[in-house]
Amino acid sequence: MKYVLTGAMAKAVDDYTINKIGIPSVVLMERAALETASVVARIAADFGRAVRICAVCGSGNNGADGIAAARILTWQGLPVDIITAGGRGHATEEFKMQLDVAVRSGMKVRNISDTGEYDKTGAMELRTEQPVHGELPEIIVKEYDIIVDAIFGIGLSRNISGIYAKIIESINAGNNVVVSVDIPSGVNSDTGCIMGTAVHADATVTFGYNKQGLMLYPGKALAGEVTVADIGFCPEAIRTMSPAMYFTVDDIYGIPVRDEMSNKGSYGRTLVIAGSENMSGAAYLAAASAYRCGAGIVEILTHESNCGVLRSLLPEAIVMGYNADSAVFAVRESMKKADTIILGPGLSTGPAAVGIVREVLTLSRVLLIIDADGLNIAADNMSLLRNCASTVIVTPHIGEMARLTGLSKEEILADTVSAARDFAIQNNVICVLKNASTVVASYEPRIYINNSGCGAMSKGGMGDVLTGVIAGMSACRLEPFSAASMGVYVHGLAGEAAAAGRNMHTVLAGDLLEQFGAVMGNNDL
Repeated sequence: MKYVLTGAMAKAVDDYTINKIGIPSVVLMERAALETASVVARIAADFGRAVRICAVCGSGNNGADGIAAARILTWQGLPVDIITAGGRGHATEEFKMQLDVAVRSGMKVRNISDTGEYDKTGAMELRTEQPVHGELPEIIVKEYDIIVDAIFGIGLSRNISGIYAKIIESINAGNNVVVSVDIPSGVNSDTGCIMGTAVHADATVTFGYNKQGLMLYPGKALAGEVTVADIGFCPEAIRTMSPAMYFTVDDIYGIPVRDEMSNKGSYGRTLVIAGSENMSGAAYLAAASAYRCGAGIVEILTHESNCGVLRSLLPEAIVMGYNADSAVFAVRESMKKADTIILGPGLSTGPAAVGIVREVLTLSRVLLIIDADGLNIAADNMSLLRNCASTVIVTPHIGEMARLTGLSKEEILADTVSAARDFAIQNNVICVLKNASTVVASYEPRIYINNSGCGAMSKGGMGDVLTGVIAGMSACRLEPFSAASMGVYVHGLAGEAAAAGRNMHTVLAGDLLEQFGAVMGNNDL
C-alpha cells in the first residue's frame, strides 16, 4: 500500500520536514532537481544523438526546481537553456536563489513577462538574462528536443490564462518530449481536472508521494509515465493526516492464504440476487467471479426462467428460482443462510424487483453489495439504504451516482473523490464509484484510488464481475473496505491481463474469469 496526497497534504509534508525536522528547503530542492535531471538524462540518452533541452520555469518553487534541474544537467554535460515565465514581483526566495546560481554559472536564461515582453524591472538586474524574441511556438517548439515543464506545481489555485496559457499551448503544439516537474502545469493536484489549459507531458517526476491529480482523469492521461521520487521527506508528517491510498502488485500478498484445514463452509455462503426474466448473464458473471475469487459456496436467486441456463453454465452454484408471486418469500428463505449478499445485477426495476430490494434492505444483517438495478431502486427511497442494518458496499457508475445523489455527471466528474467520500459519510456506506480511476470511500472516512485496469474494460458486464470479486475478497476474510479496494484492484489487473492476451477491442467481461488465477497467483490462492 502506498499513499497519495492532495496538494495541501503535500505542502504540509514539505513544511513539516523543513520547519519541524529542520532539513533546509534547499536540500530538498536539490534532491528534487537531481531526480528530475536523472529522468531527463535518461530520455536524452534514448535519442542517440546530441539534444537541445529547455526548462520553462515559473517564478515559484516549481520553477526553482526546474532551474536547479537545468543547472545539474548542464554541469553533467547536457547544456540546457532556461526560459523564465512571468514577472518577478511574486518570485519566491528559492526561485531567486536558483536563478542567481544558474546565471553565475554562465547558463543562458531568457524571460517572458506577463505581457509577453522583457520585464526589465523584474529581471533582478541579471546581465546575462535576455528577453525572448520571436513567436512562442517557434521558440519553444522548433529549437528544442526536450522541454522541462516547471511553470506551475501543486499549488495552482486558479485557471491559467494570458501569457502562461500561450506558453502551455506552445509546448503542446510541438513534437518535443515533455517532462513535468511534480505535476503537469495546469492539472489540479487534488481532482486531476484541467485548470483552463494544461501541459501534456510524456513523463512526470513527482516528489515524496504520488498526487491525487496524477491518478485521476484527465490529469492521469496528461502525466505520462510517473516517477515518484524519494527526496527525503520525513514520514512522520503523514501520520497526522488521512491520505488516500493505492495498491501495487506486492499488495496481492495481503490477501490471506487459504487454510489447508478449511472446507467450503470456512469461506462463507455468497447469495447472488440477480437476473430478471430471461436475463441470466449478470447473475452468471457475478456468481462465477465470486467463486473464482474465493467464495466457498455461491447461491444464485434469480427469476425462474433463468434457472436452467445458470445450472448449465455454473454447475458449482446452488440455483434457486422465483416468480412474481414467490419473490419475497424466496428472498427471505435464501437470506437465512447467507454470509454475503450481492443485490441488483440485471434485476430490473419491475414490481417484483422493487419488493426484493425493499426486503433485503430491511432484513439484511450481513455484508451487502448493491449494484445496478439495486441502486436504481434504492435511489427512489434513500432512507432504506441509510437505515439498513448491514455493512453496505454500493458500486455505482457515474450515471447511477447521479441518480443516487441528484448531482449532475459533470459535478461528480469534477471531483470524484469528494463525491464518493461525501456519499459514503452521508449514507453510512462504503462507496465504490466506478470510473476510469475508480474511487473507494468509506464512512470513516478512508479513501482508495485505483490504478489498475485499462480501456479494454469499457464493456457491458464488467460491473457484474466486480461485485463478485468484492464478495470473493470478503470470503477470503478481508474486512469490507479492504475487500472493496482489493476487489477493484484485482478486477483491474484481470482486465489488463485479458487485454494483453487479446487486444483492447475484443475483451469481454467473461474473459476476466480465466485471469484471476494469474493475477492472484502470487498469493497461492
